[in-house]
Amino acid sequence: MYGIFHLTSVPKLNALILRYIFRYAQLIGVIFFCLRKSKDGERVSNCKWIKWIGITHRIVTFCFFIYSYFLAIILTSQPAAKILHVFRLFLSIPIVALILGYQTLRGPEIIELFNQFLQLFRQVRNLFKPKPNGFGGGRELILILLNLICLFHELTYIWVAEKHFSWYFWIFWWCDVSVVTGTNMFIHLNCMAYLSIGVLYSEVNKYVRTHLGTQLQKMNTATDEKEIRRAHNRLEKCIHLYKEIHNISTTFQRIFVLPLFLAMINKVLLITSLGLRMILDLEYSSLIFLLLMVKHILDLFLLTISVQGALNQFWIIRRPNLEIGEAGKLRNFQRTVSQLLCRKLFEYFLLVLLSLQLEIFFTHLNIYQFRVSILGLFEISNKLFLKFLSALTCWLAFIAQYRMQIRNVYQNT
Repeated sequence: MYGIFHLTSVPKLNALILRYIFRYAQLIGVIFFCLRKSKDGERVSNCKWIKWIGITHRIVTFCFFIYSYFLAIILTSQPAAKILHVFRLFLSIPIVALILGYQTLRGPEIIELFNQFLQLFRQVRNLFKPKPNGFGGGRELILILLNLICLFHELTYIWVAEKHFSWYFWIFWWCDVSVVTGTNMFIHLNCMAYLSIGVLYSEVNKYVRTHLGTQLQKMNTATDEKEIRRAHNRLEKCIHLYKEIHNISTTFQRIFVLPLFLAMINKVLLITSLGLRMILDLEYSSLIFLLLMVKHILDLFLLTISVQGALNQFWIIRRPNLEIGEAGKLRNFQRTVSQLLCRKLFEYFLLVLLSLQLEIFFTHLNIYQFRVSILGLFEISNKLFLKFLSALTCWLAFIAQYRMQIRNVYQNT
């Protein structure tokens, strides 16, 4: 499916686009740290001037945003429009408060988390010779481009509905972009994070399949001590990386689970209110609301696909076709080896240790399964997204039937 993107430049293109998205997030004040080069590679560090400029800018723009929407709520006579404005206003308040709180209180923790991500990518890249450059492949490029489309829509959706571009409009536009992009950035951030986790799992799985798995399959009674040590070191390295990926995903979920929950609630309620406004107001503006609704659905879809991709890569580890070897077969191999008196005791000990490591590894996978749980209420998956689409379809059908019945009542009277 993604064969057209199997080019050497695709990972570099992904990395370049992600770098520009990072700069854009700095511009709107969501990201308060900057990239710096060190002897180990790139690291993120705190930039106080970016941080406090972003905080001041967010407070000012949000105050103007509140003022504008209060006026819109007071002046609008349509009930559906009032519901939409109320949702947008009151749902953005806790998310903006969380952004300010995270920037002021949890800054060092977030910076450390991003540095762990970068360090983990460097460790995975060091597995291969020559070292690969860039990020992901064709699948990741498609998802990143779709994220770019969503970001571009957030910048321009107001332009379509405006007829007169005055100075007040440009001030309102910039404040709206700052608030809307900030509230949506938690969705985009989680999407990119789980996309990165999926890439990390994929690269380690590739190393296990091409290096460790083939080496374990070739082991027999004639395998010398050097080969056993090499397999032992590679297995230790892979187990360590799998544990690090799990730890960093757990830490990320712990930090960003509440903002993600509020952002998802914000999306769901906005989609339902946009559907209500679109059906009750079947005019030119209904097309604008339809595009807005599709964009919000696309945000949730990209988040779901990113999480599902990471889940699929995690479950690949446990499949037999990963060819990492089975502890039971290796134990039988040990019995065969123990019967050969010509074998050294130390080599047999290494084989026993290798078998125990495999058992510990599969036990670790059974206990620490990768999943994305939102406050213990539900898990993000394809099934959840399909249930949401089903519920949305029922809601839109209900509103459409209600509108037709109301029209029939007015016609009969």
